[in-house]
Amino acid sequence: RSVARRLKELRPDVLHSRNRGTQIDGALAGVAARVPRRVHGYHGRDLSNAKGESFRRRALGRLAGRAHHRVITLTDTMRREYRRDYGTAEEKMRVVPNGVDLDRLEGFAPDESLRSPFTVCTVGRLDAVKNLPLLMRAFAAMSARGENDRLVIAGGGPMRDELEALRTELGPAGAGSEFLGERRDAPSVMRAADVYVQPSFYEGMSNTIVEAMAREVPVIATEVGGNPDVTGREGAARLVPSDDLAAMTAALDDLRRDETARRELARRGRERVRDRFTMQRMVEGYTR
Repeated sequence: RSVARRLKELRPDVLHSRNRGTQIDGALAGVAARVPRRVHGYHGRDLSNAKGESFRRRALGRLAGRAHHRVITLTDTMRREYRRDYGTAEEKMRVVPNGVDLDRLEGFAPDESLRSPFTVCTVGRLDAVKNLPLLMRAFAAMSARGENDRLVIAGGGPMRDELEALRTELGPAGAGSEFLGERRDAPSVMRAADVYVQPSFYEGMSNTIVEAMAREVPVIATEVGGNPDVTGREGAARLVPSDDLAAMTAALDDLRRDETARRELARRGRERVRDRFTMQRMVEGYTR
């Protein structure tokens, strides 16, 4: 009621809600306040609903969907997920990928303190859906890993203590894993890496994958959610099955041994971002 009351005072032309937290309340408030155009943005899931919504949530979402004039997703996979759960009419759906500001990224120099013979990096919230134990175990299991190679993990979150315990459990093989905490200069962390890894159980559209590709950092990512939509399947990144320790370890070993392969991934990744994921392309998607 308070949201509807405030909307009546503001009298906006468009109400844009986003994700589960505002999907239903936003729709109800928008109708009550008679907002002329109501748009909902679907930007992803967490571990609790990574494989789909509950019956109750689907039913409520289908009712809310009647109030939405447009639903925007970031990838084709997310569009299919949303239609599967909520039955939204195809003509209401639009895919508008996030864009990155390439000029802004150019302003971040590599953090030279993170360099090593082979630095592996990941950036994100230390949350269960990110499946960071997979990356830590794979890094520890590498046969090609040098004793001075490093795995740097930037971000904070509820799994910090659990991940530090895992590092101890892995013994000497886990010693190369480092936790950087929250970093406001994440692009500088990425630029210092030889490989960027996204080991998640689910991703809608990973902005960090796009940023790493934009900065010509080779990417390994799990083949989940919207990751294949972002990376494509034409050699702009290395995709591995979800939660597959052997496959993740093999991918790391391959790129540790093959600098030429890393350079080719980096080149193709940057080209893909320039073709598909610029800020200009995103703005055009929202305004057309």
